[in-house]
Amino acid sequence: MKNGYFLFLLALVVLCIKPTQSTTFNIDVGNFYFSEVSFDAAVGDTVVWTLVEGTHRTTSTLVPAGAATWDYTFTGVSDTYTYIIAVPGVYEYNCSFHPISMRGSFATPASLPFLENFEYDGNDLLAYHGWVNHSGSGTFVSVYSGSLTFPGYPASGIGNHTQLDGGSGSREDIHRAFEPISSGSLYAAFLVNVDTAEADNGYVAHFMPPIGSFSYRARFFLQDDGAGNLNFGITKGNSGSEVSWVPSNFSYDVTYLIVMKYEYIGNATGTDDVVKLWVNPDLSSPEPTNGDAENIDTASDEVNTLFALRQGGEDHYILFDGLTISTTWSGLVPVELVSFNASVNENVVILSWITATELNNSGFEVQRYDESQAWEKIGFVTGNGSTTEIQHYSFIDANLPEGSYAYRLKQVDLDGSYEYSNIVYVEITSPIEYELSQNYPNPFNPATTIKYSLPEAGNVKLVVYNLLGEQVEELVNEFKEAGVHTINFNAENLNSGLYIYRIESNGIVKSKKMTLLK
Repeated sequence: MKNGYFLFLLALVVLCIKPTQSTTFNIDVGNFYFSEVSFDAAVGDTVVWTLVEGTHRTTSTLVPAGAATWDYTFTGVSDTYTYIIAVPGVYEYNCSFHPISMRGSFATPASLPFLENFEYDGNDLLAYHGWVNHSGSGTFVSVYSGSLTFPGYPASGIGNHTQLDGGSGSREDIHRAFEPISSGSLYAAFLVNVDTAEADNGYVAHFMPPIGSFSYRARFFLQDDGAGNLNFGITKGNSGSEVSWVPSNFSYDVTYLIVMKYEYIGNATGTDDVVKLWVNPDLSSPEPTNGDAENIDTASDEVNTLFALRQGGEDHYILFDGLTISTTWSGLVPVELVSFNASVNENVVILSWITATELNNSGFEVQRYDESQAWEKIGFVTGNGSTTEIQHYSFIDANLPEGSYAYRLKQVDLDGSYEYSNIVYVEITSPIEYELSQNYPNPFNPATTIKYSLPEAGNVKLVVYNLLGEQVEELVNEFKEAGVHTINFNAENLNSGLYIYRIESNGIVKSKKMTLLK
């Protein structure tokens, strides 16, 4: 009876366990194409490439840190290659037989804040870099050399830019996925420079729910007023929503900073959410209470998880750059990390980085990724709060054994929000021979540093003697890993004179002289 009851409970548990939802993406590989070129994915999804014609291969060209790379040559028609997405991020690949004409990408939703400075080669399609087509089949959205600039905006003057060319015929609309937002606020800041627009207003950017629902939200509009002036506006919902225009005229061929906001009133249910638009706001100041334009029409509230660029049928030509998506106003001016570098001095890694601006910066958590296949916190460097002056930082990771290491910074704001830097990689190699270096400084008073190198691990004994052969100090007597090691020696209790320091390890003995001058 008890066994039967146990089996009944076990069956209930099994029935109540919901399997993890995952998707399989099937990619056809033909002569000079991958189909689909790009798609939105999630961790746990499976990608299957199938050769339908020709001689081709699939080769990863960019994967997130910790993700497996791939390089597979198809043996014949119908041959497949399967890859399971295990790490979030952007994945890019090509056919290395035809690396220019056959390229593709897929990406998991980006964490926020998200920055896009179009730091790709000129003439690349955005679809090669994690952006996904959701409408149109011609005039593809591409990368163009040069960047837009705007004073005080951190995403200004970095990388390249894209262009939105509206008009007749089928034209690509494209999006980038980010983590779903259903409460609080959602902001997008970007730079636009409008070359042409027409009086028949058209929208060029917006938020939206997952593909399958075309409930576009916070649509950013532009138009010519008929007198040669440029107007900017916003709607909350789709067609039928009346545009709320900024009550100012703007000029062509001038770069403007645009900020649009989708504000959830409670949650993503009902029809009470609000959208706001600002032109050239001061991002270093608190968020203004009112937008330059606001729209509160009764379009349904939506969970937003995509930011989209639209070319459309209206006759307009726009340069677009410096996209920042955030859930806070302050997140639109994140810490601007100008550089992050790593250098190696024997078994010591020296990290250095520079910021150009900081806003509410608590500091930087330094993280290391090694052969244990995990990121770990190894230190914290305090930031400078809010500043527009260049700041220099450094961190030293010492006494590392041989191996490959990756480092990144987790920049943390005062409110606890954070974002990660790019990743830098280093290699620590073991010495090729035993070495006992000359102490430094020498002569010294009263402290000096002794460095020694071990090509293999073993017990190490490092002792200091006077000229009579008497031991005056034992500095090391323990097992040490292979690598370069340093130890500080303080001789404040010894008299001036000449001393000998001697190392023994794995049958190797070396010694040197040092001079203490008081």
